[in-house]
Amino acid sequence: MNLFNINLFQFKTKPEGKEKASEFLNEGFIAIGWSKVLDMTTMAKEDIRDALSSAYGYSGRSLSTNLGTVNTFKNVMRKGDVVLITQDGFVHIGIIGDYEYHPNKVKDGTCHRRSCDWRKMINKEELKEEVKSLLRNMTTVTKFPHPFVTSGIGEILGMVAKHEIPPTEHTHPIDIWEEEKEDKQTSPNEKDPEKLISRLGQLGTTALEILEEEMQSEDPDRRRKAAVDILSIIKNNPKTTTEEE
Repeated sequence: MNLFNINLFQFKTKPEGKEKASEFLNEGFIAIGWSKVLDMTTMAKEDIRDALSSAYGYSGRSLSTNLGTVNTFKNVMRKGDVVLITQDGFVHIGIIGDYEYHPNKVKDGTCHRRSCDWRKMINKEELKEEVKSLLRNMTTVTKFPHPFVTSGIGEILGMVAKHEIPPTEHTHPIDIWEEEKEDKQTSPNEKDPEKLISRLGQLGTTALEILEEEMQSEDPDRRRKAAVDILSIIKNNPKTTTEEE
C-alpha cells in the first residue's frame, strides 16, 4: 500500500437521519443515504447529477452541494482509502472497500455502501489538530485537505512510510534512522552509529543536506519538523550523547 496514494475522509454515521454507527462497526461498512437514487455502480459524476435531479428535484446550489457529497462517496473515495467515524467521543479508523449497491437496504437508507475494515479505536484528543478539525466538518463526507502521510493516522495503523516513498523522492532522514533501529534488532554489527553516517553519505542528496535545506525554509512548520528530526537523531545516537556529556 502506497501511503502517498491514500486519501483520508471523515464520515458521518446518520444516513437519511438514522444513526447507524453501531451497524457500521459491527457489520463492517459505511453507507451514505440518498436511497432514491438507484444502483450507482456504473455512474460517473454527470450520471449522478442527473439521478439526483430526477429523484429529488434538486437544482442550482442544492444540486451542486448534494452532487459533491454523493460523487465523493462513489467516485472520489477509492478502495484502500482511510475513513474516520466518531462514536461516544472515540474515533474509529477503517480501510474502505469498493462501492456496493444493496437493493434490499433501500428502506433502511443504507443501500449505497462501501465495505470497511475497522482497524483501530482511539480517543479523539490523541489525534493531530488538523485531523480533529477534519472531524468537526458537518458534511456527510469530507476529504482531508492535506497529504495522508502528514495526518499521523498511518503511524496509528502501523503503516511504515519509508517503504512507500517513490524512487524519485528523497528518503527522509528519520525514516533511515527508524530502519537503522530495526536492523539493530537483528544484527549486532549494526549497533555502530558510524554505519548510519556512512549510509547517509551514500545518498545522492544526503539526509543532512535535506535537513539543512528544511531549516532554511520560510515555512515555520517545516523548520520545526527538521529541528525535531535532528534532535531525535541526536537523542537516539549513543555516541553523540556520550561526546556531548
